[in-house]
Amino acid sequence: MLSGTLITLLGAGLWGLNAVVSKYLMARGIDTMWMVNFRMITSGFALLIFAFIKNRRGLFDIWKDRASVIRLLIIALFAFGLCQPTYYLSIDYSNAGIASVIQQTAPVFVLIYVIIKERRKPTVAELSALALVIAGSFLISTHGDISALAVHPVALISGLVSALCCALYITLPSDLIKRYGTLETVGWGLFVGGIFTAPFCKLWNFPAQWDATLIAGMIFIILPGAACAFALFLYGTSIVGPVRGGVYNLFEPVTALVASVLLLSQSFHPTEIGGIIAILAGIAILTVAKEKTN
Repeated sequence: MLSGTLITLLGAGLWGLNAVVSKYLMARGIDTMWMVNFRMITSGFALLIFAFIKNRRGLFDIWKDRASVIRLLIIALFAFGLCQPTYYLSIDYSNAGIASVIQQTAPVFVLIYVIIKERRKPTVAELSALALVIAGSFLISTHGDISALAVHPVALISGLVSALCCALYITLPSDLIKRYGTLETVGWGLFVGGIFTAPFCKLWNFPAQWDATLIAGMIFIILPGAACAFALFLYGTSIVGPVRGGVYNLFEPVTALVASVLLLSQSFHPTEIGGIIAILAGIAILTVAKEKTN
């Protein structure tokens, strides 16, 4: 169990570090949309390589069923193709810590969807989680002053759009994952989503100036920060279980916050810290409550 915990935390931590390294690359002049698109295609390709090593014969099975292909294309375009650019746009206009926390509100959108779909009243735990997430978002975006918006509107809106896309990612691919596997579904989703968005991100316009630091940063966000992080987190969660995996996933924004302060010398307002704690507490309550009802 200890090994599963460490593996899961490592995967979540790599995701958090990925956001910080991406922010550094943006500060060095790498175009945000180009970087996102390049990362999607290459990390998706890496996941497909992992899937091929794991199950050579089943890699292309998802393309043999018409209904699966249609669903995969919808997922690739909306859940993957839109999620990544909006998340990185939020990082670009704020910082890695805040963008990661805003994206962690995705389970709230899933909860609202489930409540509406099942036509039931929310539980006390669910209402408590929603209240904490709303309060946390208010503190982060206004610093407690209702007349002022402390976070850039583009960062807030794009972060919430990314969270909504993450909610689609959580709900839409479940049938495909059960049928074809996680690595295959997510790998094809990222790769095809990257192909869809390549014309808009001008993937062919490679940055003119490169140095060892920029190359190392790009390698990190593609392999450790994306492909390896995803594989580690899934493997760890299979050991510790979904409830602990969901809670351990909160290590991602915490890592992003700490790394932003230590590596990028960014400062945070006290109300932002309070808002981050409130959102993480709300998501943790929601995750634990959901597991108890299963």
